[in-house]
Amino acid sequence: MSNTLLTHDMIAQRALFDLSNNLVLAGKVYRGYEGEFGTPVGGYQKGESVKVQLPNKFRAKKATAIDKVNAVESNTTVTVDVQAQVALDFTENDLTLKVEDFSRKYTNPATIALANILDADGFEEYKNIYNLVGTPGTTPSTFRVLADIAERMDNEAVPADMERCAIWTPKAIWAMSDGELKSVFQANIVETMLRRGFRGNFAQMDHYMDQNVSSHTTGAFTTDSTPVMNGATAEGATSLNINGLKVSITGIMKKGDIFTIAGVYACNPVSGKVWEGNQLRQFVVTADVNSNSSGEAVVPISPTIYSSAAAEDNLPYQTVITLPANGAAVTFVGTESTSYTQNLAFHRDCFACTVVPFKRPKSAGKSVDWGQASDKQLGLSITVVTAFDIDAYSEATRLDILYGWDTIRPNLGVRITG
Repeated sequence: MSNTLLTHDMIAQRALFDLSNNLVLAGKVYRGYEGEFGTPVGGYQKGESVKVQLPNKFRAKKATAIDKVNAVESNTTVTVDVQAQVALDFTENDLTLKVEDFSRKYTNPATIALANILDADGFEEYKNIYNLVGTPGTTPSTFRVLADIAERMDNEAVPADMERCAIWTPKAIWAMSDGELKSVFQANIVETMLRRGFRGNFAQMDHYMDQNVSSHTTGAFTTDSTPVMNGATAEGATSLNINGLKVSITGIMKKGDIFTIAGVYACNPVSGKVWEGNQLRQFVVTADVNSNSSGEAVVPISPTIYSSAAAEDNLPYQTVITLPANGAAVTFVGTESTSYTQNLAFHRDCFACTVVPFKRPKSAGKSVDWGQASDKQLGLSITVVTAFDIDAYSEATRLDILYGWDTIRPNLGVRITG
């Protein structure tokens, strides 16, 4: 009786299962935007994008009579711009293996590599997050850091549901495991064994470990004098004029740098009330910045600045109590040109990882040497292809994924510096 050979569709189905099990960050974020791309015949190509509508925001009033306010529509662009692959080299005899044995030998190791690169790209989204807690240069190790994360999320009106989580470096997770939280980590040992990277739930967050957590190297922003705001700031500003910087410096600020402005306090986005303790609003630099020969720079920032004096239509998007004043001091977080670990805490809807099926090549025809598996509920897709290279006179097999990362709602995330 002849053996039943594994087909590429069967291999792809198992690879999809293995990929899903090996994800850490990408397994904790929103993965439902595949459907927004429509249903082009045969799948998608690298570089395709689509605009996605974001939830509207409103501000309540205490009044009997209604006063209609125009809703400010907001959207973001989701793009699948990264292709990652792993090359396999298996024989015809390997196709006679049971799918579990084939997975152990080939697809699981391959999807570990794919999941690793997918997660690593996702951690680079830290550069879009403007809330940061912790002490630069100090590895988080106490409950105080967790309390600061939870407080910041509460102040930003992040939903306090089961979708909050934090992902830490091995150094940070073991520092906490041997510190104040030692007993808590031990109490969760059973769940730790059942969920990849899981370290427990406390401070209203699930906690995980991942070696792919990014580090941020700050810009060359140290100055001989205090940098200050240069001129007035308008409502809806997405950039700020700063002077008092070192002159003619390339990379005076780097994308991902964090700074505060004297007198510019953060507010609750729902009520518009200042945070308890009058905490300064943190801003993140959204692109690398150079200073000119006068020590000035135009700095692109997030979040967009709306104060309590903004037009009524924009009040639901308020981020500060008052606008930055001319001459207000600017203070950067950390030391210039220094690398700091950027652990991440976030609600699921902060980030989106979009993985879509590849368009089937015409040359593949109905060949059994081309297989694809997709799952809309998982928001994942993977392709397995074998082809003969006529020039090299050799055969090669590859597993491919097509994906893109986006920070959809940055106010739902917090960076924890180390």
